[in-house]
Amino acid sequence: MKKQMTITMTLAAATLGSGFAFGQTESAGNGSNEPMVVTRPAGSLANVPTLPDGFALQAGGGVTGYTKQSARDAFKTGGFWDVRAVIGNRSFLGGELAYVGSAREIAMSGASDSPALVGNGGEAVVRANLPLQAGSLQLTPFVFGGIGWTHYSITSGNGGAGIKDSANAGVVPFGGGVTAVYAHFVADARFTYRTMFSNDLVPTANGDHLDMQSWSAGLTLGYEL
Repeated sequence: MKKQMTITMTLAAATLGSGFAFGQTESAGNGSNEPMVVTRPAGSLANVPTLPDGFALQAGGGVTGYTKQSARDAFKTGGFWDVRAVIGNRSFLGGELAYVGSAREIAMSGASDSPALVGNGGEAVVRANLPLQAGSLQLTPFVFGGIGWTHYSITSGNGGAGIKDSANAGVVPFGGGVTAVYAHFVADARFTYRTMFSNDLVPTANGDHLDMQSWSAGLTLGYEL
């Protein structure tokens, strides 16, 4: 009886062991004695490409404002809108090309007829992604940084206090967010901080120009091709 139980337990252990090996590895084939090769789950980060893979078009908008108190005194919190072409949303590295527009009410002394500061420009950024797959849903936290350009103009009245009617400025956008993709539909939430250079829109009393560093928070929707 003990001998039969020993044989039965040995066979069961061998069966479980072979079943586990089958689920985790694959043979080199041809009856060779080469080491077994471990397979990886389909959703593993080991299967995510490093170089850009995937392409999506997105559009949306949100809220934007200036970080310095002097700029907040001159311009109220406003809104922005953007259109983005995203390459590499399914890889560790990616990039974006975007059109970004904005509008803010001017609150400077001497302003009349409800003037607004309108910005239109373009940006190019590099992204670092962490694509995480959960069934049919892909969640991708990301960070980004790049460079851009914005043209500012005054609409609907007089901006007051020596502000120029129009000016160009360089921007350095950087920030982070998360993208969700389901059945090719994309939702992208992000926070962006923008520093500025070559900005001479608003001269100050000391011969310098108003520091117009800004932030924005928004949501874009799109489709993955």
